[in-house]
Amino acid sequence: MIMALIIFGMVVIPGVFVYLALNPPHLTRQQITVGDVIVYRKQKASTHPGIRAYDIHAAEQGDFYTYLVDKYWVVAGILRDGRIEAVTRTHKHHHLAPDDPNLRKAGLVERLRYAQRFPQSEKPRV
Repeated sequence: MIMALIIFGMVVIPGVFVYLALNPPHLTRQQITVGDVIVYRKQKASTHPGIRAYDIHAAEQGDFYTYLVDKYWVVAGILRDGRIEAVTRTHKHHHLAPDDPNLRKAGLVERLRYAQRFPQSEKPRV
């Protein structure tokens, strides 16, 4: 009995966590609410990828690079058609499909580590 519990604890439980990490459930309209912090993985192309770029690939001619950058936004609203309205730090608005594979909620570590990258609510001026 003890051996079964040890095997379960060392094999099955970590396997479930790995499966969930590699296959996150798609977000739906019910899972995202106004005020949630989200991370949007945006694909970009330029001659000089920035410091936050990852998954960098050079073009065949070597003039441009395509890469991904994580954008840290806040949900401002849910539109009638189900799209999500997100706001950036510079107060730009983006409309995203809730089932977009590049969209996910920010985890606890990201919310703490990158808190300055998420838009902050404006304080009323006195």
